Amino acid sequence: MNKIFFYVALFLLVFSNCKKNQPPIYEPVDPVDTIKVPIDTPPVSTHIIDLGKGFALNNGVDWSPTFEATFHYKTTARFYFGAKAVLSYLSYDSFTIQDIPCEVGKYPIEYPTTQASLTNKIPQASFSYIRDYDIPVGNFRADTTRNDHFVEIIRYDSVEQTVEGRFQVFLKKEPMNTYWPNIPDSIAMTEGRFHLKIKKP
Repeated sequence: MNKIFFYVALFLLVFSNCKKNQPPIYEPVDPVDTIKVPIDTPPVSTHIIDLGKGFALNNGVDWSPTFEATFHYKTTARFYFGAKAVLSYLSYDSFTIQDIPCEVGKYPIEYPTTQASLTNKIPQASFSYIRDYDIPVGNFRADTTRNDHFVEIIRYDSVEQTVEGRFQVFLKKEPMNTYWPNIPDSIAMTEGRFHLKIKKP
């Protein structure tokens, strides 16, 4: 009888301490919390501008018409690039840097003085205002009083035929007989950059 009483008392003692809604001592861990899911992020581009694009500040104003690059008509060792900003059916502005070597490097920009200057692998730059469809009212060449003009090739891919680089040039208006209002005496093309596919002529 004493043994039965002992076991009943033990049973009541043990189960009287257990509460119905008492959480377990060790809570289960959600397996999702322990899985480290990698975040898929695209690689950061090392290009200075998107392929097919060009940009410059034209006298401090953003200038980004369609830029194009073309190999020299006699060789693939040199190329030129330029852009035409169409203002209306009858008016546009045109900018070009030509005779650029297809090699990584930083090149000065010269004012051409002879025909031979156009093929000496020293780049030349020009800017023109064209009005009334075909009338040049402002032709600009590199300012010879400055020596801080340059075009820099930072990447050239001869297989993909793409080129990427920077440029800066300060141009001075050449004397003309044609007068047109609001044509500046000089043009500063600064913070220029380009990333282009070079076309065949």
